[in-house]
Amino acid sequence: MINGNRMHLSSVSSLIGKEIQEATVYWDAAQKSVILNEGVLEKEGGAYGYYNDTLLLTGWGVLEIRAGYGETPESDETTSFLAGYLEGFLTAEQMFSHYANIYPQMIKDEKILDPLKDFMIKQDYWTREQVKLRRNSDPLWLHAGLILAQLDGLQAGAAYWAKSRQREFLNEVGDLLDLIPALTPRFNSSRGPVPGMGHCSALIKVLPGFENLLLAHSSWFNYASTMRIYKHWDFRLADTHTATGKISFSSYPGFLTSLDDFYLLGSGLLMTQTTNSVFNTSLFTLVTPHSLLAWQRVRLAHALARTGEQWAHIFSKYNSGTYNSQYMVLDLSRVSLGRSIRDGALTVVEQIPGLVVHSDQTQALRQGYWASYNVPFHADIYNLSGYGVMWRKHGEDFSYDLCPRAKIFRRDQARVTDLASLKHIMRYNSECCSPFQDGADRWSPRLSRPDLRDPFYSLFWLDQGVTRVGTLVFAFLCWPGMVPNQRQLSIVVSDWGSYLGSLFPPVVCGILFLYCCF
Repeated sequence: MINGNRMHLSSVSSLIGKEIQEATVYWDAAQKSVILNEGVLEKEGGAYGYYNDTLLLTGWGVLEIRAGYGETPESDETTSFLAGYLEGFLTAEQMFSHYANIYPQMIKDEKILDPLKDFMIKQDYWTREQVKLRRNSDPLWLHAGLILAQLDGLQAGAAYWAKSRQREFLNEVGDLLDLIPALTPRFNSSRGPVPGMGHCSALIKVLPGFENLLLAHSSWFNYASTMRIYKHWDFRLADTHTATGKISFSSYPGFLTSLDDFYLLGSGLLMTQTTNSVFNTSLFTLVTPHSLLAWQRVRLAHALARTGEQWAHIFSKYNSGTYNSQYMVLDLSRVSLGRSIRDGALTVVEQIPGLVVHSDQTQALRQGYWASYNVPFHADIYNLSGYGVMWRKHGEDFSYDLCPRAKIFRRDQARVTDLASLKHIMRYNSECCSPFQDGADRWSPRLSRPDLRDPFYSLFWLDQGVTRVGTLVFAFLCWPGMVPNQRQLSIVVSDWGSYLGSLFPPVVCGILFLYCCF
């Protein structure tokens, strides 16, 4: 684990007993090239790290990278490039496999490719031009340049495994969910009588006396996306506007973002999201390549924001209108366990093409909980997205207050008192017994089985993140299969304390990740 100027791998090695790929990279300024030393961790390097390929044993690979701490001071752009290069090199094989898995799931018809490529090329060119013009006057564009440098490094590091279009495609997977219907409306057809929605769920729970705060997220994606990597980055950047270069998040090979999303930031912010649908397809006329994609704006907000309000303002700039979601940003500096939860502790941000809305929802936390379940909260977002029309046409599944998951969370959240009960509610699936699901789609529970739906959907619960504030416990839990909530599961535990303890302020305590597939 990364700790100070050294990386300690003993806990991971003893856990798995599997060979770990290690490498260090340096920047050769004279040759303008990268020097790669494979099989060693040298703190003198521009970036060093390891990848532990334990996917088949635990359900996750683990990547840790430290950059910007070398003997030779480098520019932030070079540091970002080296970090990307190292990740690309260490995970190139996984990137190739992940691309081969996910491409046919996202691109069902080759006719979609031309408009997508055209959009991506224009968006990339526009972004790079803005960086050139504005990086010296605007921290946002300076950091946009650092993200692009990391992306370029990722491609260079995995050059013999992945071509440029694979690198770009992987990071834009979330945005593709809206780009495809926006650019090719004829392919935007539902496979069933009722248009589908996402199925991620999030819960932020505060105990009655503010004794503890718990955060959980259940991620859903298709079967092709089971190549998971949990990533720890520690990048030291010289730019004084940087809020943090330390980030811990669930991710995938070749992704410089989470996609799920589940982030813990060195600034003391935690962020998660659930995706919303856009049923009002006229909004897609507002989607333009002269914008920053959602994953890029998320990264910018993570790097520059110190509060939830700042996060929302940064994220709202240059809205692409793609990967439209509800983002929840928790500011732990405003949480005093056992005493108070101050305004600004929870900022909720929602996006559609042409509009980003945010509000302080700390009062909801004080009253006990905030739940998120793929239905917009803000009235403007809800109505403009077309949810109101869908409710009138198809019923309560499209209601913010009365959809099945809203009812289930409202009923069961009071039973959440610790991590065990939090995991229980997030793994709840009782489609045959719940009165809230009578007459409802059996895809309504949080851990339902959409693959049992007719017609078949290759979508499933991908992973679950659970975080507790106020403890000193760090663990990684792996769930080997999709099983009923009542059955006993085997668990693999790994100590993350040395890394996460240095990543977050003292009030932050632990994270447990659950992974499940069937």
